[in-house]
Amino acid sequence: MCNICTHSINNLQVNKSMKNNLILTKLFLITLFLNVSSLNAFDYPISAEELSCRSADPSFSISPSGKYLAIMTVDKENVCDIEPDRSEYVEDGMWRNGLTIVDLDTWEQRMLSDGSQGESISGFRWASDTRFLYWTDPRSTGVGKRGNAYTIFAMDIDGKNRTNLLSVNPAVEGGSSFGIYYMDMNDPDHIYVYWNNRRPRVADYYKLNIYTGKPELIAFGPDIGDREVIWNTIEDKNAMPAAVLTDVGIEKVLYTYDQETREWSEHYRYSCQNPHYTPMAVEDDDLWLVTGQKIGANGIPEDPHDTNALYLYEPSTKTFLEKVYEDKEYDIGGYTGGCRGARGSASIDPVTQELLSVNYVKDKPVRLFFNDELGRTYRALEQVFPDEYISISTSNNDKTRAIVFISNSDDPGEYYYLDLAKGELKPMWTIKPWLDRSKLSKKEFIKYKARDGLTIPAYLSKRTFDAGGNYFVILPHGGPNVKQSISFDPWVQFFTSRGFNVLQPDYRGSTGYGRNHYMLGNKQWGKTMQDDITDGVQWAVDNGYANSDQVCIAGASYGGYAAMAGAVFTPDLYSCVINFVGVSDMRDLLKNFGSRSSRFNTWEDEGRLEWGDDQGPDGKKYIEEISPILHVKNIKAPVLITHGANDYTVPLDHAQNLKREMDKHGKVVEYFVEAKEGHGFYGEAANVAHYNVQEAFLEKYVTKKK
Repeated sequence: MCNICTHSINNLQVNKSMKNNLILTKLFLITLFLNVSSLNAFDYPISAEELSCRSADPSFSISPSGKYLAIMTVDKENVCDIEPDRSEYVEDGMWRNGLTIVDLDTWEQRMLSDGSQGESISGFRWASDTRFLYWTDPRSTGVGKRGNAYTIFAMDIDGKNRTNLLSVNPAVEGGSSFGIYYMDMNDPDHIYVYWNNRRPRVADYYKLNIYTGKPELIAFGPDIGDREVIWNTIEDKNAMPAAVLTDVGIEKVLYTYDQETREWSEHYRYSCQNPHYTPMAVEDDDLWLVTGQKIGANGIPEDPHDTNALYLYEPSTKTFLEKVYEDKEYDIGGYTGGCRGARGSASIDPVTQELLSVNYVKDKPVRLFFNDELGRTYRALEQVFPDEYISISTSNNDKTRAIVFISNSDDPGEYYYLDLAKGELKPMWTIKPWLDRSKLSKKEFIKYKARDGLTIPAYLSKRTFDAGGNYFVILPHGGPNVKQSISFDPWVQFFTSRGFNVLQPDYRGSTGYGRNHYMLGNKQWGKTMQDDITDGVQWAVDNGYANSDQVCIAGASYGGYAAMAGAVFTPDLYSCVINFVGVSDMRDLLKNFGSRSSRFNTWEDEGRLEWGDDQGPDGKKYIEEISPILHVKNIKAPVLITHGANDYTVPLDHAQNLKREMDKHGKVVEYFVEAKEGHGFYGEAANVAHYNVQEAFLEKYVTKKK
């Protein structure tokens, strides 16, 4: 990048005058108009409608030279209104996208599609400054739709020379896929794509002419078993396949590709919860960047550590050359314990194929920069937005023009246009502009000790409304083998705006904190995992965030299980319980869970390893011990059960049978089912109703508002 650009970024200024302007006609209308009913009689700072409205947000893409900005927008103004039809979920216009091209030198614009019925697109990608690709979606009924096919087109910047490249039918067995993985800027006539038109589930590699639509096969994908699933693929800097990582049962297998023989071979195999490594990126033609542990030729770790660290690795000799970086508390991408995904990725320059950064998540997103200029850009942006989490969503080849996204737990997000040559930022779009940011709660990262000494990371959100008490909700996450971070969470904002402090613990079994923290959750549902949650309540009471008689527990999926486990195993601790799409009967959950969720799901063995094994007498005894439905007689607190009728992950039977059992024992229970929803609620009206049901429940049994 030029010296003037480096100098200018140190003096970035936000152009405030553009904040509320029509930057690109109605596409960038930032409005606080609220087309919903006024706040309820209790004057809560945020309404259920505001939390439930879907934002009509655009996606941005800057052309290779930086001359043009493509904006894909839905066919609806960004105002808060609720689609009343439960079967439609959101307004019809939210399914359809238009396309506008903006000249960033003059800010003149050309609308190529208005997103209306029959003119909609669902995806966009630049091929060069003069030509781009777009594709349609069966749901959007776009131009070129063929039955249920996704159709991919190429078109010139002026809207001419449109070519129908190919169609992909997602209805075939296993789902047909297509994806662009490489673009050679020295060859603007071609792109490189994955395409599994030959067989389901396994893509081959093609060079595709974007003027004629002619595909050229450059490599077959690997031959894998019927129950084997490809999780990750990496390519070298010449667009040739380098490796794929697959999942089969409780094992993961890394296959490498030999360009001379054109054959795949097994490079490495490991079992879940054992030392491991997985590739993140090709560093050069002979070296990879991998994350995990350093494994010797005998399969034994040579540099033992708990978290996934970065190494430079030579695949031809299976040699670890050097440790690049290690965080002793957090996994840097890969798979926690070799099993469950740890959040993290490598950012590769699409032109030079240079490794730009490695990204992972501590309590908030972290970037390790391998490109000094990019690092300087981010540091300058952090000076402008010191309290926000920043990412560059698109940029030109030399990184001088970009769209920057900022967000936080009290900010759903905003987009800015960055021009380094001018040292200028222009506000472009606000997500959910009807939400008053000053009324949102900001998460704080805290740690507390469990009773056995284990450190539990957690996120505290303080109430923004005084409901007349020191009310508190502990909100364990679903999964359970996932990780939380600081981000905007509507459910948390619902509770804090109703007068509740909220704590979200990453109890043992959570990922991202290393192998030990994750594996301590093995077969501990309702036991030490639940103790971690209980100890979080005690921390809140001890530190003044809760009164001991004003504590609730709520959660979804596994969090719903934890809510019911709290109700039956620590019944004196809670004043109310909210169980959303939660597990109540482990006997049912573990019965063919993987194959019931998806034909190609390989979670069966991992679930039995982590959650419980129902195959032997000891396993069955454990399952019965931890199933809340078998211990309903212990419940003292009122319980709200909410579920989706079309839930295939945790079937509705869990809710129905639990309600029936509670009625049998004379327990206080309220029950709410959404007929059109599944494992979590998607529709706007369903979410409004769900918040209202919870609000009435809390007012009736906890805050006692009349």
